[in-house]
Amino acid sequence: MRISQETVQQILQAADVTEIVGEYVSLKKRGANMIACCPFHNEKTPSFYVSPAKGIYKCFGCGKAGDSVRFVMDIEGIGYPEALKHLAKKYGIEVAEKEVTNEEQQAQNEKESLYIVLDFANKYYQDQLWKSPEGQSIGQSYFKERGFNHTTIQRFELGYSPDGWDAFTKHAMKNGFSIDILEKAGLSIVKEGKDPIDRFRGRVIFPIHNVGGKPIAFGARILKKDPNAPKYLNSPETAVYHKSYIVYGIQQAKNPIRVEDNCYLVEGYTDVVSLSQSGVENVVASSGTSLTKEQIQLIRRFTNNITVLYDGDAAGIKASLRGIDIILEEGLNVKAVVFPDGDDPDSFIQKVGSQAFKEYVQRTQKDFIRFKTEISLKDVGHDPIKRAEVIKELVETISKIPDSIKRSVFYQEVANLMGIEEQILITEGNKISLKKVNDAEKDRQRQNRVQPQQVGDLDVLVERPEVSPSFPVEKTETQRSAVSYQEEECIRLLVCYGTHVLDRNVVDNIDFTLTDYVFNEIRDMVFETPTYQKILAIFREFYQNHQIPDTSHFTSHQDSEIQQQVINWLSTPHQLSENWLKKEIYIPSETDKLADLAYTNVLRLKKTRYEADMTKLSNQLLEAQSYEEQDQILVKMMQLKEVIKKIAGLLGTVVQG
Repeated sequence: MRISQETVQQILQAADVTEIVGEYVSLKKRGANMIACCPFHNEKTPSFYVSPAKGIYKCFGCGKAGDSVRFVMDIEGIGYPEALKHLAKKYGIEVAEKEVTNEEQQAQNEKESLYIVLDFANKYYQDQLWKSPEGQSIGQSYFKERGFNHTTIQRFELGYSPDGWDAFTKHAMKNGFSIDILEKAGLSIVKEGKDPIDRFRGRVIFPIHNVGGKPIAFGARILKKDPNAPKYLNSPETAVYHKSYIVYGIQQAKNPIRVEDNCYLVEGYTDVVSLSQSGVENVVASSGTSLTKEQIQLIRRFTNNITVLYDGDAAGIKASLRGIDIILEEGLNVKAVVFPDGDDPDSFIQKVGSQAFKEYVQRTQKDFIRFKTEISLKDVGHDPIKRAEVIKELVETISKIPDSIKRSVFYQEVANLMGIEEQILITEGNKISLKKVNDAEKDRQRQNRVQPQQVGDLDVLVERPEVSPSFPVEKTETQRSAVSYQEEECIRLLVCYGTHVLDRNVVDNIDFTLTDYVFNEIRDMVFETPTYQKILAIFREFYQNHQIPDTSHFTSHQDSEIQQQVINWLSTPHQLSENWLKKEIYIPSETDKLADLAYTNVLRLKKTRYEADMTKLSNQLLEAQSYEEQDQILVKMMQLKEVIKKIAGLLGTVVQG
């Protein structure tokens, strides 16, 4: 499907980069820019910048960069057309598209196909809940018993899967979906020699969405009594669903989490739905799985504060304590709340209401270290051995906290609670940290020291040279030619300042721009670096039509190499302090020196290219077959040398004879 250029431009103009990025990460203002921890790699110190004025984002940690469309592509793992449609839908822009045929659907990559079939399934389950007699009598009855109203059911897109063996599978295949993609999406089960069947038959459906709101999986609860069937059935891992990377309810909760600067973490789907309906919307669920680092990193996009809500099951609390340590390890602040025996977050909020619920949470919440200490001490009594084991566990938990000030505060707290000297805890914590560092270094050395290489039919163990862990090993950049650097500077100036007026003919009212100057000097010169040549070709095409492309043409370009390169030129991690202006100290900007910069760059570019030509002529001279051919080459070399000397003189450099 092709989207018209007019529609593309309409989408690009409507899609505010701050608004789009802000749906996925918590942005904070810093000068003219916005800053956050990067959503594309794990970091604790923000290096991800968004420039509202330029309409771009750039991470100075991992190098990811782009505009609104590129961000959606990267964060959702989808292609350019799908990202445009995603933004068009958000901003109410109509994109005319034809129905997807079987051939077109098969041609799409697997991820996009999975998104399509999962969205199809989500709509099917909702239709079954609202329109089929079975869904109305069984599915709706269950949700009403749980106290979910019509608005909540629609907001969370809850649904129902009929009790037949293959009702959904047949319906999907009739609408053009292959059994292969249905199986890959985890919607149908295929066994050799048997007809395919529905995975979620006879269950109410809880769709699991990614941060962008796309359904990527389903949780399904059985309603009839069947001792051989699990109460809850979840989608298997697929190319778009990795359960350790997602939490239930994040799409509905991300904005409330950002506003409240806190995330409530519960266990089940119904807890999330019930709390959200009652006005406590900053809530997500781990869906019964052990917490993972990736899930915590997802929550950290929106807040650094997590409150874990436990039901009164003591055994369940103890089982989950070790898993919660990972929240502290990721640098987040953690508090814990336990509800009275027999209550979970869902039942408690329905019993007391949202206001009393919030007051209870505020009154009873404890920092996680104190909470873990009190829980652990309940079974210890006066047994000194068990007490020592608890202290060791607490020290191990505290040692995982990356912030040294927080560690110090928690060591003091545990020392007071356990009646032990603080220095003993700190010493023990240092031992644990040192052991982890040493173990990691031993693993690194073991991997580096012995590396099998295949030689003929034998595996040969090759010793690798030791590298001191005290010094980072940096990747060396691919060797670049001198002319490549000059080409880059030429294109950078064109992209950033192409429309800048260098001179003006007042009589004829004609402006002489930087682009005019550069093209007058380099004429039909061909660049050797592919990306710079592509950008130059775009400029030439515009220039031939008496136009100069705007910078945004490149920051929103579909070619990722062009887009990345231009954003790198436009981005800087540092800004000039306003104090310079307040103290009336004037710092010249690049535009102030633009004429000199352009002039110098063109001279250097020409000189570098002429020097490369000189090297080629020298090689030709060595291979010349006759005196006549040698004389011709020597004449060219002498002429070229004079030109190089002249340019060098203008640049103030010396050319060796």
